[in-house]
Amino acid sequence: MSKIPEHLIEKIESIPTKPGIYQMKDIDGNIMYIGKSKTLKSRVKSYFYTEHKWKKIKKMVFHIHDIDFIVTDTHLEAQILECALIKKIKPIYNTQFKNDKKYMYLKIENYNRFKPMAIVREREGENCFGPYKSKNILSDVILFFEKIVPITKSNDSYEFTYKTLPQPMDKETFKKNKESLMEIFSEKKWLSEFLSEIEKNMMEAALGFQFETASIYRDMLGYIKYLFDHNTKGTSHLRTSNVLLGERIEEGYKIFYIANDRILLKKKFTKLTRDTIHDFLRQANEREENGSFIKNEKRDLDFRSIINTEIRDQISKSILFIDTNYDLDEFINKLIKVE
Repeated sequence: MSKIPEHLIEKIESIPTKPGIYQMKDIDGNIMYIGKSKTLKSRVKSYFYTEHKWKKIKKMVFHIHDIDFIVTDTHLEAQILECALIKKIKPIYNTQFKNDKKYMYLKIENYNRFKPMAIVREREGENCFGPYKSKNILSDVILFFEKIVPITKSNDSYEFTYKTLPQPMDKETFKKNKESLMEIFSEKKWLSEFLSEIEKNMMEAALGFQFETASIYRDMLGYIKYLFDHNTKGTSHLRTSNVLLGERIEEGYKIFYIANDRILLKKKFTKLTRDTIHDFLRQANEREENGSFIKNEKRDLDFRSIINTEIRDQISKSILFIDTNYDLDEFINKLIKVE
């Protein structure tokens, strides 16, 4: 406690236990780091009352001269604000979200004897998937696909064998392999089938004491799932439906309307009724029909990931996918019961 300057102790004690973002500043007023938390006070305190293992954190804490904070109604809004501010300010101690221009795409080649896929910086037609954050994962995936060609389809399943060295392909073999790749990366059904075959091959390799090959199959299971989860051409429920997301807050309720991976409308309610939600949906639909949005796939990827994660975490929220048979009463009742 004695090592913390008095003015910082007072600032920390003034921070509320609410969701929001915090900004760590140096003696010149430069923002060094931006973070977010469900409970701001506890998170900020942890920097000063915890023994940190990482030298980078210790160095940052040593240079903290002031702390600013912005309170939000929900953790979702805190995450969105944190991401936006990091992209704008690019603080020295932040690593996530700053370098979206470096995100890459996976391209299925038109014809290459040895390389069915490549990494490219920008989208190049319909054969490109992404963007993705991890270039290292893309490199490993490409090397894997080079060593299992050709992938052939038989009876609604895929056949392939892992080889130590890449095998050359003639044009006809390449064409069939490309068709399989396009299916796998475009449709969830075929991706699931392909992953099942990888798992099957992994078990067979392990039973045959080919442990190195089995470990390669194991790693690919995780990598390819990652690619699909972050694929803008994927067919997850979020990208095929508009979503109504509700969360309890101190003043009542916060409702969000999400379409095309964006929060199009949000509003506080002290009470919830079918009429108020219907009016909210009407306003959201008007905004969706009349709005025009500038798309930046690389920049939007981080925001889309945040929203996806929040929708999957339904413990403290009420989620309603807007389709032909949605149940508004169930949405309202679940939200009212959330503690």
